Amino acid sequence: MSDLSLQLQQAASQLPVSSYFDDALFQRELDTIFQRGPRYVGHQLAVPNTGDYYALPQEGEGRALVRNAQGGIELVSNVCRHRQAVMLKGKGSLNTQQKGSAGGNIVCPLHRWTYNPQGELLGAPHFAHDPCLNLNNYKLREWNGLLFEDNGYDVAADLAQMGPRADLDFDGYVLDHVELHECNYNWKTFIEVYLEDYHVGPFHPGLGSFVTCDDLRWEFGKNYSVQTVGVANRLGKAGSPVYERWHKALLDYREGKPPKYGAIWLTLYPH
Repeated sequence: MSDLSLQLQQAASQLPVSSYFDDALFQRELDTIFQRGPRYVGHQLAVPNTGDYYALPQEGEGRALVRNAQGGIELVSNVCRHRQAVMLKGKGSLNTQQKGSAGGNIVCPLHRWTYNPQGELLGAPHFAHDPCLNLNNYKLREWNGLLFEDNGYDVAADLAQMGPRADLDFDGYVLDHVELHECNYNWKTFIEVYLEDYHVGPFHPGLGSFVTCDDLRWEFGKNYSVQTVGVANRLGKAGSPVYERWHKALLDYREGKPPKYGAIWLTLYPH
């Protein structure tokens, strides 16, 4: 277990309890921290092939990532400009004939307004004149496959000196699925719990038998924190049935060789 907490001086003060419940303070945090900080939207592996789309679940599918014909990725509004219908559902390909897409384009299921992958309106049935209503298109920044809405925040510069950045390269991987877990508490509570390894053993028996926090390495940047931990007992004993299956699958894939790290826990503030 890391003794980092023992090396740090005890904080002179703590946030008052009210700071976790104050609506006015939360609004200021949204304006000054979240709006100016990195805006992660997804991973490029969500749309690996030309014509692939991925409607963002964390936004109620209000926007979508789309891989265009040139190989680039677009972040476009997924709400038709005519009657505000949500067009693309989940993930799939614009190249297949299905609800919300056809012929490589985005097609509104309500009145068949058709947009190209960049969000430009191509056709509006029964309109004598072009309504000239394109979908909003949002610029993106990319770092190691992670996609961020471009609000001026330079993610690449912020993480340029991060130690394990090369180990976060997912070239050659396939994105299986995304778990969306909504938590009904203040964001600061999540950050505080996520950034300490003290609870891993007693609270996560499966994870606690997969990783070892005895060799925790912790690196701080101006706007990030990254922790690396090792593998426990060469994956000899699993802490739960789920992790037992994971141990076996991982060792089979790696031909009996444990991975370099048990986990890399990265926080790019405030996410």
